[in-house]
Formats: sequence, structure tokens, C-alpha cells
Amino acid sequence: MKLDDHFKVLLDDTVNLSQYSLDVLEQRVQAIYNALANDPILGPFVRDKIPQGSWPQRTIIKPAPGREFDADFLLLLDENPDWADHPKKYIEEIYAALGRSATYKSMERHRKCRCVRLVYAESARCHVDIVAYLRLADGREVIVNRDEDDWEDTDPDGFTEGMRGKDEITKGNLRRVIRLLKYLRDHCAGFQGTRSIILTTLVGERVSEMK
Repeated sequence: MKLDDHFKVLLDDTVNLSQYSLDVLEQRVQAIYNALANDPILGPFVRDKIPQGSWPQRTIIKPAPGREFDADFLLLLDENPDWADHPKKYIEEIYAALGRSATYKSMERHRKCRCVRLVYAESARCHVDIVAYLRLADGREVIVNRDEDDWEDTDPDGFTEGMRGKDEITKGNLRRVIRLLKYLRDHCAGFQGTRSIILTTLVGERVSEMK
């Protein structure tokens, strides 16, 4: 067996999140989105859902034993003039809408700085972070910083597309290397505490086309 075959086996059997878990994640996110879109208060402002982070970048990995895997999605919302002076209201209303849902009102959920976290406690344990995302009338793309009650500029499509482009340069090896580095961090006590976005950015910046 060639070394690249060994590498593929390591990724497929040890590092990569299973297709079953990815399918479960997709179903859960769709169900959350449906519940929020159908909420009587928040629903009229809900427009779309956009996966972000390691999920669309395909760098999500199996969690270490006893830990949960996680995924984020942006909840695209229209502006509500009544909430204009207090951006954190969008996070509060996402949290409240989940509390009004028959499915999610009894589940563990938390208001974080930039999201609402919904925790699944059964097998295939995971949590989903729901990020309030708006395209303001002035053209800015923003998410909410609840701690500061303010907007933060963001470019989620640009970051994801940029990483895809660099992954294409490496013929798919960039995302494989990032998965392996995340595995070393989570399972082998390497560079603990380093956030995934930092790892992804640092490794991605090392990739460029040869001229």
C-alpha cells in the first residue's frame, strides 16, 4: 500500500466525521431553521440559512472521546426597525423562538456572544450554533455581538470561497491537512486551545499558485 493510501485510510477511518453524522447534522439544521421560520414573532424576518465554518469548508472532524462535534450556520434575517437600537435583540429573539418551539423548548440552549447554542444530548452528541446575520440597508454584512450590543462586519461567503479556491490549488489536500491538524489538536494534545479558524487561516495563507 502506498503512503497516500495509508493517509486516506487514516482520514476515512479515524479523522473524518462520518457521513451518518453529517446527514444527521443536515437534518437537524433544517429542522431548526423550519422552527425559526415558522415562529410567529421571529419568522416574518427569517430569510435563509447559510452553513459556515468547518462544515461548508469540509474540515469538520470526529470529536475526541467524551466531546461533541459542532457546526455553525448563519440565520439570514431582515432588519426589524423596532430592534435597530439594540442589535443583541436578534440573538434574544432567536433564543426566545426556540423556547416557544415544542421541539426545542426543553433542550439545553445558551445565549453566547455571537450566537445561540442548541445542544443535543443523545447519541451523535453535537451542538449547533445559530448566528444572527443581516445585510443592512447601507450594504454592510454583519453579525451580532451580544456582549457589546453592536454589529460586527463579516464576509462569510468571501472566506469560504477563498478557502475553496486554495483547496483547489492543492487538489483537495488543504482541507485534508487542516482536518489532520485539528485531529492532532483534539486527540493528541497538540497546540491545545488554538481555535479552528486560526488553524484554517494560518495553513490557508501558506498556499499560493506558482507563477
